[in-house]
Amino acid sequence: MESLLNSRQVMELLNIKSPTTLIKYEAEGTICVHARLGNRKRYRKSDIKKLL
Repeated sequence: MESLLNSRQVMELLNIKSPTTLIKYEAEGTICVHARLGNRKRYRKSDIKKLL
């Protein structure tokens, strides 16, 4: 099973300061939400590493 990251972890890896910026990247298609667990978003670690 591939590891998933939460929003805070993604923001730390990409050095994003505002959650609004992360939402903007989602709307642009730069970052894709892989799963939603309840009200929380999860992102694939491999997708985030590609952006680095």
